[in-house]
Amino acid sequence: MRKDASLEFLRGAAALIVLNWHILCAFAPSAAGEEAAAQSLKTSLAFLAFNGGSAVYLFFVLSSYVLVKRYFQSRDAQDLRLGAIKRLPRLAGPVLVVVLSSCVIFKLDLYFFEDAAAVAQSEWLGRFGNASKVLSRETASFSDAFLQGAWRTFIYGDKYYDSSLWTMTIEFWGSMLTFALAPIVFFFQGRWALLSWLCIATGVFLAVQVSFFFCAFPASLLLYPLLAMGFRPNRWVRGAMAIISLVLLGYAGDAVGIYRPFAVLDIAASDIGLRQACVAIPASIMLVYAVLSMDDPPSWLSGKAARFLGDLSFPLYLVHVPVICSLGSWALLASDSAALGAAAAISGSILAALPLMAFNNWWVQALGALFDRIRRGGSAATALAVQRPEQHAGDSSPLVQDPIESRMSLSKVLAPNEISACSEPVASRR
Repeated sequence: MRKDASLEFLRGAAALIVLNWHILCAFAPSAAGEEAAAQSLKTSLAFLAFNGGSAVYLFFVLSSYVLVKRYFQSRDAQDLRLGAIKRLPRLAGPVLVVVLSSCVIFKLDLYFFEDAAAVAQSEWLGRFGNASKVLSRETASFSDAFLQGAWRTFIYGDKYYDSSLWTMTIEFWGSMLTFALAPIVFFFQGRWALLSWLCIATGVFLAVQVSFFFCAFPASLLLYPLLAMGFRPNRWVRGAMAIISLVLLGYAGDAVGIYRPFAVLDIAASDIGLRQACVAIPASIMLVYAVLSMDDPPSWLSGKAARFLGDLSFPLYLVHVPVICSLGSWALLASDSAALGAAAAISGSILAALPLMAFNNWWVQALGALFDRIRRGGSAATALAVQRPEQHAGDSSPLVQDPIESRMSLSKVLAPNEISACSEPVASRR
């Protein structure tokens, strides 16, 4: 399970970076560089700690990799079907709680972002974190909030009760793309490796026609053929890979400061988001590969603190915008200090995420138990269909081995420490 904790650490770190980015947008917009990148933190490597855009790509890469890991082990199509069916309810549980809570805050008139935005000169804060529309006490509706949290944010991308939910529609449809592409990629991987790579490239090409955000999902499947090659870099090579990937993840699409050499991308892509995607997705894959190839991860990367950070990541991601726009904005107005407003928003986001983390863990366990019963029921039905004719219904002997256990072991392809899968994909732990 140490490998799981390592990925959980990356997930938690990405959530903190997104929090830092939105704190910067709300309380120090000039440092965020939305208007003048050359006079902002985007010029230095320090922006790595605030680059929420790259952190989101890391989320997506982790999510896609983990989503099909069980299927990679079992090669049982039922794992894909149940994973696809489970995806919406798994995401919707904590999202619904946060959306309804945000509606309550609107109804109680406890959002102060508009007045705070005038003080901080933050356009992002004044638009409720770039929400698709700004609600009020009168226009907020519990029935509308329920529909948004239960399914509309995933299918249509509604995000006006919590603007950070814009990633949920990418997460949901990107997950479906991963579920559809994985069987083809894994089928060719053990037979014609070149075709496996070609399928991934085709998936990336098709994804970019819809949105460059989707490209992270098929691209992350590269991790499986890379790991299957059996190449395990030594610690010096892994360290170099990690450093290079972190430097690249600091790039926000603007060729300023230490990232001036990336001006060459301006020729190939006029969209700043596409330029960032071209760098952040490969960098995320490189970083995850470096972590997965470790035989003995350090304690800070695989201990209880790392697992806690991973558990906190998804709840923290969900609650931080409402907290910034309520508690953080109120603290700014009360103290006339952006620093105190930011401190209140950070501490308040972490505290608000703790009860949601408890609910999220319970929700994961409850859904896991339900779908495990469905999976075992399907396995038992398959076993009954293939048992020997002389076995009758009253035979108390075991039917057959669980198909998941009888399939090819992942250890034939990956190193032993890489067998354990993360319990939940990125979005579910963010």
